[in-house]
Amino acid sequence: MSDSMTGDGRIDAHSDITAENDGTQHTDQIVEQTETVAEEIAQEKGPTRGTLRDVANSLGISSAVALRALRGADDIKPRLRARVEETAARLDYPVEEVASETAHSNGVVAVLVNTMRNTWISDLVRSIRIELAATGRTAVVVPTRRRIPEYPVAADTEVITSLLDLGVDGFCMISDLADLENALEATGDRPLVGIGCSQSLAGRFDTVRIDDEMGQGLIVDHLVGLGHTEIAHVGGVGSTVARERAAAFQAAMARHGLEGSARVEPGDFSEQVGETAGQMLLRGSQVPTAITCVNDVSAMGVLSAAYDAGYDVPARLAVAGYGNTSIASTGFVDLTSVDPNSERMGALAAQYLVERIGGLEDAPRDVAVAPSLVVRRSTSAPPRQDQPKRRRISVD
Repeated sequence: MSDSMTGDGRIDAHSDITAENDGTQHTDQIVEQTETVAEEIAQEKGPTRGTLRDVANSLGISSAVALRALRGADDIKPRLRARVEETAARLDYPVEEVASETAHSNGVVAVLVNTMRNTWISDLVRSIRIELAATGRTAVVVPTRRRIPEYPVAADTEVITSLLDLGVDGFCMISDLADLENALEATGDRPLVGIGCSQSLAGRFDTVRIDDEMGQGLIVDHLVGLGHTEIAHVGGVGSTVARERAAAFQAAMARHGLEGSARVEPGDFSEQVGETAGQMLLRGSQVPTAITCVNDVSAMGVLSAAYDAGYDVPARLAVAGYGNTSIASTGFVDLTSVDPNSERMGALAAQYLVERIGGLEDAPRDVAVAPSLVVRRSTSAPPRQDQPKRRRISVD
């Protein structure tokens, strides 16, 4: 049985598009979720339109099957093809972009990143590649930060310009790159789309980012709902995105009337600094009962500090991350985390880039994708305050 088929004959909605040419015979049994997907898209701030993955998820099929249906492949039955076309139209998916596999120039897009250590990047890249495959393109991932002592925060502009010489069609930029202005200048006149970058870059080029106000609101609402009032945030350092998330945390706390206890302990996206920040919070005179973190990696550092200090998570301390990366779902960690909907972010960014490569000259678009909260074992109600012991009175 093909990997794209489930045991009951339905087509697997999460099958990778690399299965496009596997020769699988497909059935007409589909699970329609168009209303749900359309509602999720409608929550976004900014211009909304569907991606290839949205079309596929709406019908419970793989992206590969949706792509073949839109191209009129012979192995797709007419009933399924009609439903795919109807769904694509309803979600405003640009069908014209998949009309021909040869509608491209070089066919290669470069994905620029600061580091390869963040597992969130791999989630985004997979979605980018799936969406690019609809137009016969592929993506290469390129770290841009120089790793030698004399260039601590410099961008490796030589790598970027060499990509221009090789004729890449355009660039996707994941997060705000180090030495951002020089990196952007090095991309020349090629189209560029930012993914997961700061709101401050909106209007300079197409941006697809996380709605951090909603994301931080989800975490704070969850913790306050559990009974926490002393909540701290580790972050605010290292990038504009970190500062924006810290500000969103403070705004969420203020919404609950808890601005007085909305402490932000300086921390960046690394585990080491997260551990140091966790140690500072747990050694202070006012120890919080819950800590939110700028990302999952930083949360790992906070968890390490908590264990070293003898804090039982979550009985004495609740910890939450951001990104819902693979480390968050690890059994030992089981970290409550905000899911940024990386699948849609990568797909939408790739779609925007393809449109720019095709000559679109509209004003830069900015979309804030709505996240969700994945609750796991790292968060629970705060510890109960010790009750005063009653004095035992003898009746003798």
